[in-house]
Amino acid sequence: MKTKRKSISEILRQEIVDGKFDEARKLPSEHQLMRRFSAARETVRGAIRELTKRELVDTRPGYGTFLSDRASRLATQCFGVIVPDAYYPFYARICDGIESRAKKHGYTTLAAALGSGEMHERAIKAVEFAEVCKSQKVSGVFLQPVQLLDRAEEFNRSLMSVFAGADIPVVLLDSDFATPPARSGYDIVSIDNTNAGYRLAGHLISKGAERIVYFSNRLAAPSSLRRGSGVGFAATEAGLAWNRGSIVIGDPSDTRFLGRMFRGADRPDAVVAVNDYVAARLLESLKSMGIDVPGDVMLAGINGDECAEKADPGLTTMVQPCREIGQTAVEIMLQRLANRRMAPRETLLTAELVERASTCVNARISKSRKGRKNEIQVDVHRVRGVVRARGRKS
Repeated sequence: MKTKRKSISEILRQEIVDGKFDEARKLPSEHQLMRRFSAARETVRGAIRELTKRELVDTRPGYGTFLSDRASRLATQCFGVIVPDAYYPFYARICDGIESRAKKHGYTTLAAALGSGEMHERAIKAVEFAEVCKSQKVSGVFLQPVQLLDRAEEFNRSLMSVFAGADIPVVLLDSDFATPPARSGYDIVSIDNTNAGYRLAGHLISKGAERIVYFSNRLAAPSSLRRGSGVGFAATEAGLAWNRGSIVIGDPSDTRFLGRMFRGADRPDAVVAVNDYVAARLLESLKSMGIDVPGDVMLAGINGDECAEKADPGLTTMVQPCREIGQTAVEIMLQRLANRRMAPRETLLTAELVERASTCVNARISKSRKGRKNEIQVDVHRVRGVVRARGRKS
């Protein structure tokens, strides 16, 4: 049940949102508020303290109570949320985490409806929604950068300028938009993508992988580049071959392209896909080509999508803590609102390795490399140790 102090504070907050005090930028005096609400002086002062705590007003002794410079936007207590597809389970779980934690702190959420069309169409809708956020005076925005788009970094910087011009803070979700090792300078909450790729590759090596490739789609996002780097670190530490040919960019449904990839003596015996969706498409293509998973090649993805669990065989993956990403993003946003001069922070959460049938094979040593059996086993044990150590640190 609301106290009278809380009720007065909420009424004044809504009037600030509605622009009632915009011209004078000064709230009524204590005496005027006492008469209006038939309330005691201490009750009115308590309501003003609530507004001051939210940084909506500033009290100047001897002069009165005035709106802060950011009062209208902060008073809305609403966050904007922009993700590529709010109905896709991965993003839906992140949005759910944002909504539940925002509600706990008294905020509502306004989500963009970008649809499931072509990425350039979603990009246009993202810009339109940015203008909605400005007009609605949202307190802050959670944004999963637009990806799979030519000149994506340039586009995202342009989108961010819309929010910067309206003094709306932004917390990035899942990925930065700057090309590694550069950073955009915004708060970001995601998994440690380098660590995820490293641990997943270490898992494959422990199963006997000798030739690992990282498979990504064109226009790779910064998170994809970091995952690929992690795979490369693990392969190199294990003494396995890692070169330009170890990173494959292509269409997972193009069987002709895959035919060339799996031709010859140096064909891969393990593939880490940029995400579960790409891994699932790869799996179907390989099956149609008569390539057995995991008998001929082990296959794994990243995200923890439903398609990985339902695949046949089930796909090993790194499961992202989606709800926790959303919840953590809200806490970072509240800290940002409380201290706009706070240095940008990158909060990295740990993904969980879930092993399924796509990598469930005994450690394998090819006939052509039996002479290196002991050497390979030593490398595998060393990578296992480093993977465990890095997992604990993360």
